[in-house]
Parts: sequence; structure tokens; C-alpha cells
Amino acid sequence: MSNKKSISIVQNVVLQNKNNMQKLTNELKRLVNEGQKSGDVLMVGIAYSHLADVYHELGDLNGVLTSALKAEEFLKDTDQYERLVRVYIALSYVYGEQENTQLTLSVCDKAYRIIKNHRIMGRNRMVVLNNIANCYHALGDYKTSIKYLDECLKIAKKEEPVRYSSLAIYYMNLSQNYCDEGDGKKALEVLDNMRGWIDKIDFKPLVCDYYLRRAIPCFELGDLDNGNKHVDEALACVPEKGFASTLYDDFRLVAQTIIEHKDRDRAGKILELMKRYAENAENPTDKVCALRMMTEYYKKFGEDESALDCSIKLNEQYDRRIQELNNTQMNIFRMMKNADYEISKLKNKMKKNEELVSVEPMTKLLNRSALLRVSQEFIDAAFQKKQKVGAIFIDIDYFKECNDTYGHTKGDEIIKKVANACKKEEKSNICFARYGGDEFFGITRGLNDDEVVDIAKRICSRIREENIPNEKSPCGNKLTLSAGVVNVAITDHTDTIIEIANYADKAVYHAKNSGKNAIYLLEYGKSNKIGATFVNIDF
Repeated sequence: MSNKKSISIVQNVVLQNKNNMQKLTNELKRLVNEGQKSGDVLMVGIAYSHLADVYHELGDLNGVLTSALKAEEFLKDTDQYERLVRVYIALSYVYGEQENTQLTLSVCDKAYRIIKNHRIMGRNRMVVLNNIANCYHALGDYKTSIKYLDECLKIAKKEEPVRYSSLAIYYMNLSQNYCDEGDGKKALEVLDNMRGWIDKIDFKPLVCDYYLRRAIPCFELGDLDNGNKHVDEALACVPEKGFASTLYDDFRLVAQTIIEHKDRDRAGKILELMKRYAENAENPTDKVCALRMMTEYYKKFGEDESALDCSIKLNEQYDRRIQELNNTQMNIFRMMKNADYEISKLKNKMKKNEELVSVEPMTKLLNRSALLRVSQEFIDAAFQKKQKVGAIFIDIDYFKECNDTYGHTKGDEIIKKVANACKKEEKSNICFARYGGDEFFGITRGLNDDEVVDIAKRICSRIREENIPNEKSPCGNKLTLSAGVVNVAITDHTDTIIEIANYADKAVYHAKNSGKNAIYLLEYGKSNKIGATFVNIDF
């Protein structure tokens, strides 16, 4: 199956089932099984990559991890660069959720190398740049983080100028880097770029966080009035349900200043938020952020009993979070190990299946479709290494007469004998296929003319020396072969197996017209044009 067809099949399945996640999952798994059976590495890899996307949408971290690891293994040696980048983005999501910055940065770096090498623009490039920036921010390298975000924003403003939610995330991340670097003025300058379209964002947590991000540098610069104004704006658009841990942390940061200045009214509003979210949050990180703010509040306002109670709960959450992270890291290690084992099994199974579908049943030689694949690999390698590619066409002399005289069972035995004679010559750079009924084709790489000729001589000699009866043959009443040989350099004029096979076919045709039981080498001119010298080979 061609690469284009494999890609098209998977894409059609995704399009037809995009609104039914369960059906899409089942269909993609079916394509994985089909690809395994047929040896279609590309289909398996692309199907797994889409499975990773589906599990991402469903929030199934385990599904994302195992599918993405398998997709990476099957796609890394293909030309599906955009898909491979998507796989690394999926893996970065898993590692980021588990707060493993080193692994996240590692897979993002792999993705970015592919992006640069193959000049990939668009959304995938922006996502990778933003993820890398977040990693460097988490590691405290704000300058490097700013560099990646600057590049990300340059692309976003050019390619997606009205995708306001994405722009907002990039601007706010950039602002946070300047703020953490101690440059509050620059942080506010960055956020000023969003003023004209912040009201066009319909995602409340993002708008809420925008105002908090404006408040933080204002407080750091000593501008309490504007800081308080932005806190009020944030409180006015607080989402009704839970939100990301960054929003908790930003509320905690502004609350520190508010508490310092004993602004009990605003601090109390944030406290009520934190109480609500601490009670309802499922994520331990969210609970930690909320409990930290609550502890600070009660301490500052002298409510020691409540502060102690929150502090105890905070320590419990810390312990739980540390244990959870340890368990997660171990779980990731086990899953990666299991995925490696499954990938190894899968590749072995696919190799066996590929061998089955590549082999002609009677002779156990390659079939014609497999010959085309192997031949192209030989030609590509020979071109890179400036080697010659050889072709040997073999035809059984008077085979129809043999079948008519001795029957088809005997004919099948003869086919197997010729195949076995060919098999004895096979090496990593020499392959044979059953080309047709009584025709065999061999292809070689990296041999000189004499070496290719010697292969044909040994095969023809083996059959002749077996003295297999063929009473209707004028060649001594025994079975013989005719062969045509060519050995060519790969050029712009000769770079396909069709052209090379055509040369060998002319040579074997000449051998048969010259009385059969013969080997002819076709010698060609510098331009590889057939103008043509046929050299008779004694054997």
C-alpha cells in the first residue's frame, strides 16, 4: 500500500468519526491491527498518533502516553514530520501534567529540531515554542523563556492575529517572565498590547488571570491604586467553577500584598474563593495553592487557630502531593517500560507479517510487490554511495514443453529447484524474486560487472548440472536456463527499477533468440542508452 493511501485511510476515519470519540477510538484501533497484519508501519504510526490526540481530548494520561510512545517509534524514521511533532506535543502534555520539566523539555526539544529542520510553521510551531518557554520559566531561566516567547508571538501575530485566546496566553506568559525577572514596567508594557481585544475573549479564567497579571507588577512597582483596581476587575469575572492552578497562584500572589496592607475586604473576598475551591478541588496542587493563601490570611489577621488548622491541612496536602508525584513517576517509568516491550513485540509481529505478505508461497522468494520495494531501497542506497545496481533476468528454457510432457506437478518441482538455486546467492545486497510463471529476477547492489555475471553463471550451471530431463528441449534433452545480465550506475537517466529491468529483459531476450541455454551481458554506453553490445558469457 502506498504512503498516500495509508495516510488517506486514517484521515478519512478521523473525519468520519470526529464527533464520536468512542467510535473513533475503536476505528483507529482497527487500523492499528490492519497495519500490523499488512506490515504497514506508516498506518500503524499515524493511527497511534491520532489515538494519542483522542486520549488527550478525553483527559486519559495513560492512553496519551502509551499511544504517543508507540506512534513515535513507528513514525520517527518516516517523512511524517508534522505528525511526529504532534506526537511530541502529546508527550509534553503528559510530562507537564506530572510536573516533570526535564522530560517535557526533552520531547519539546525533539519537536523543535524537526520544526527547524523542515521549516514547519503554523500552530504546531507556536505550541512547541510556548511549551519550551514554559519549561525554561519553570527552571528559572527567564531570558531563554522570553526568547522563545518572542518568536512564538511573532508567528502568532502574523498567522493567527484574531485567535485571541492563544495570543493572550503567549502575552501573559511573556509578561510573567518579565515580572519574575524583576522588570515590572516591561511586564505591564507587554500586557498593554492586549487592552484593545481582551473583551473579545469569552473564556472567563483567562480574562480573570489577565487582570491579576496586571495587578502583580503594579503592586511590585508600589502602585497600590492600579493594583487594587485590577484585583477588583479580576474578582468581577471569576469563573463559577474550578480553574487552572496558575490562577490560584496568581490570586495568592496578589493576596500577599493585599494582606500586607491589611485590606481585609479584598482579602476576605479572595479567602472565600479559596475556601470554596479548596473544598471542591480534586487536584492536590490546587488545594495546596488555596491552603497557602488561607494560612497567610489567618496569620496576618491574628486568627491563630484557623491558621494552624489550615497549616496542618497544607502539610497533609504537601505530603499527599509528594507521594502522588513519586507514584506518578514510577507509573510513568513502568508504562514506558511496558510500551517498549509492546513496541518490540509489535515490530516483531509486523516483521513476520511483512515477510508473509512479501513472499511468493511456492518458491519462498520475494513476490513482485516486495521486489519493487526492495529494489527502490537498493537504488536509493546505491545512488548515495555511488554504487552500481545489477539485474539478472532468468527464464526456464522450453518450460511449456516440459509441463506438457511431464505434467504440472513436475513443473512445480522445477520452479522450486530454480528458486533454490537463486536462494543460494542471496545476501544483504543480493535479492531474488519470482517475477512470473517461469521467470526469476535478481537485483544486486555494490557489485562489479564480473561479480554480477558470476551469480548468473552459478545459477545456470547448478540447474544444468542437475541433468533434469526435458526430452522436448533441443538443448541436450535436459532442463536449461537463459539469463540476461546488466550492471548500471544510477543516474538521472537510469534511476528506476523499471528502466533497469528493461535492460536485463533485453539481454535475456537476446539469449533466448540466440538459441537459449545462454547468458548475455548487456554493455551500455556512458549515457546508459541501449545502443547496445551483448556479450556472450561462457559457463
